[in-house]
Amino acid sequence: MARLKGALNFTGSIGNLSAYNSKGIEDTLIRLKGGASREKIKKAREFTNTRKNNAEFGGASTAGKKIKEAIISVTHLDHSRFQNRLNTICRFIINQDPVNDWGKRSFLLSNHRSLLEGFNLGMGTAFDSIIKHPLACTINRSELSATVLIPQLIPKIGLYVPGNFSFFRLIAVMGIVPDLQYDTRFEKYFPINAAIQSKRADIYTDWLSTADISSQQELNIQIEGDCNMSDQDSVVLAVGVEFGAALSANLIRPVTNAGAAKIVGVE
Repeated sequence: MARLKGALNFTGSIGNLSAYNSKGIEDTLIRLKGGASREKIKKAREFTNTRKNNAEFGGASTAGKKIKEAIISVTHLDHSRFQNRLNTICRFIINQDPVNDWGKRSFLLSNHRSLLEGFNLGMGTAFDSIIKHPLACTINRSELSATVLIPQLIPKIGLYVPGNFSFFRLIAVMGIVPDLQYDTRFEKYFPINAAIQSKRADIYTDWLSTADISSQQELNIQIEGDCNMSDQDSVVLAVGVEFGAALSANLIRPVTNAGAAKIVGVE
């Protein structure tokens, strides 16, 4: 894949070339058209390794979507191609499966939870650059609950505002991400624990003034109901910061293209 810059810049097709734009990338991308047919890739012997790669790429994509769904309450705080970054982590995890053959390796997040911790989403400014003081976060797997302790935040010391924003609030979200295995019958990845209910829960602080000192707060999150959790399932906790603008004395609207979030714990 190549990129177009300068005066020679277009979208569309010229001969065997196709130029297009992609979200999160400023330059125009260019690629060759054509290639082997879908049917040939699916059946021909010379594409055996391609099929194995495609199967595991599909597994990584499915796993990335599961993670995104678990933290969906903060994913709007990123305008980059974070799904691709998630998929890269998931593909690495699939590659670590020492048991199953290439093309059928499992996604075992339960063995590599630390790889997700600290994963950042943002609109140009990282979460730790906005909320300067560390958050104290705990996850209770058995009770499907979590606690996030937000320290006192002093403007320009503990809170950095990357713009002319009057209000901010924090969001905590917790969801369940299952380990996945390849099913040869359907040629797709499914949860190893077929009974898992991938639920999530979130909580928001009140809108707070960016000009005032905010008091210490404790956010308590609880996923309700029985999720049929097993050792092959992980609990993912993420925290985001969102900025707001006042539309009236009693109505504050979240600002688009501002804020950040990160995964703060996986158990």
